[in-house]
Amino acid sequence: SMAGMVMADIPDLVGNWTGPYTEYNGDTGFKEQESGFFFLNITEQKDRIIIGHTRFADSGTDVTREIAGIISADGTQLSITEENNGYSTGRIIGPDEIELTYLDDKEPISVAIDQFFRIP
Repeated sequence: SMAGMVMADIPDLVGNWTGPYTEYNGDTGFKEQESGFFFLNITEQKDRIIIGHTRFADSGTDVTREIAGIISADGTQLSITEENNGYSTGRIIGPDEIELTYLDDKEPISVAIDQFFRIP
């Protein structure tokens, strides 16, 4: 019987997001950064798949990387891959808040905790 099956509400994540992050890099060590330096721009969503890009300033140069991701079937988790740049997984906390943990195994190894808030 399908009576017990309830389709989860899949959140609409299309939009621009930014927030503070903490990172560790094998070359440069630990760093904390305020909101407004690292951006997640989700440009399109089809069902549970999102696409878009990240954008940040590196020594004055604007860097953009393509991303693609998947929202979990229950609408609470998010997994993202960044072109040539590792993976993030995390939680969709609410309609305007996401927390991701980032892992990159390329040398120098790096990890980050990213908080994203939707930019109105």
